[in-house]
Amino acid sequence: MMIFPRAAEINNPKFSRTLEELKARLPRPVIWLVGKAQAGKTSIIHALTGDSRAEIGNGFEPCTKSSWRYPFPNHELPLLEFLDTRGLDDPDYDPAVDMQWHEEQAHLVMAVMRAMDPAQEVVRSVIQQLTVRHPEWPIIVVQTCLHEGYPWREPRHILPYPFDRAPLPPEVPQDLARALTLQRSWFQGRNVRFVAIDFTLPEDGFTPQFYGLEQLWQAIEDAFPLSLRGLIAATQELRHHAGAIHAQKAQDVIFHHTLLAAAAGAVPVPAIDLPLILGIQFLMAQRLAAIYNQPLTWERFWDMVATLGWGFFTRWGVRYVTRELLKVLPWLGLPVAAAFSGASTYALGHTLAWYFAEIKDGALPTAEDIKHVYQNELMFAREHAARLFQSIKGT
Repeated sequence: MMIFPRAAEINNPKFSRTLEELKARLPRPVIWLVGKAQAGKTSIIHALTGDSRAEIGNGFEPCTKSSWRYPFPNHELPLLEFLDTRGLDDPDYDPAVDMQWHEEQAHLVMAVMRAMDPAQEVVRSVIQQLTVRHPEWPIIVVQTCLHEGYPWREPRHILPYPFDRAPLPPEVPQDLARALTLQRSWFQGRNVRFVAIDFTLPEDGFTPQFYGLEQLWQAIEDAFPLSLRGLIAATQELRHHAGAIHAQKAQDVIFHHTLLAAAAGAVPVPAIDLPLILGIQFLMAQRLAAIYNQPLTWERFWDMVATLGWGFFTRWGVRYVTRELLKVLPWLGLPVAAAFSGASTYALGHTLAWYFAEIKDGALPTAEDIKHVYQNELMFAREHAARLFQSIKGT
């Protein structure tokens, strides 16, 4: 017999603490970008996350008097965060004031420098201090605006990408090669990586627009023990799958609770996580209802889910038992359990979002319509489960 949590259980402090513990299980790397003004830090965030410049501007929020953070994809449950300091060359800014706070937050530091700007003493000073205090920290030196060192006028890059070789090959212009080599000579150590990039605007005419992005991703993935690219790519694909503005807001809510449910499904003790997962799904339904201005009570939630037909719960129960049995299988059970919990939550979330949107537009979905939407969304989630939940498997 399946035991469903009561509404009071969802709102008690113990449930809230459990959710916070689940959030803590999820990886949230923090990338700290340091550099002079106009070095290209915001362009890097734009390229890595895929968000537009307007969204980046709205996403930043102050975390100290002189720095900002950008949680991606949302503030409630970010997959990663970027910390962006003011330009280190600002005359009225002393980076030492924020140094300790940033050190407590960061997992990786990006030193961002224009390739053709040799005046980088302030950046060098900050990185040298960090490497003394944290010799184990990964440092990525990102050299930007390569086109400023091109001797030709037309908007073209050097292809194939040649800047990951040492020494730099002869196709790299001599002045640019000299400038890059000089900057790289300032930073030593096994945890230092160098990437040369040129992220431009579409109207600049350069192809590719984000030159060196693959190499930057590779440096980040070499520094971190998990694939950030897979997580971000999954988020972007799901957002694209969502479409309209209301649906994109709903997608963030769904993705949030999908990851929480996946973390709950990875709990290594069989049978203790079902009420927790159902509680997570109810909270998701409440937040989705708020997006579409639809009132939702505990009783209405079960009425809507029951619209799927009680066969849905029968199938859900069989799958749940199978999933719980898989937990006792070493190396296989937990990843499968996490993926199932996440995929079913994702499918239910999209079904509810679609249902609320239909009701808001004056339609009355049939049970067959709801089942059809759920099955399609469940199929989509299963196809993307590997990327969605790869970070949960090791918890």
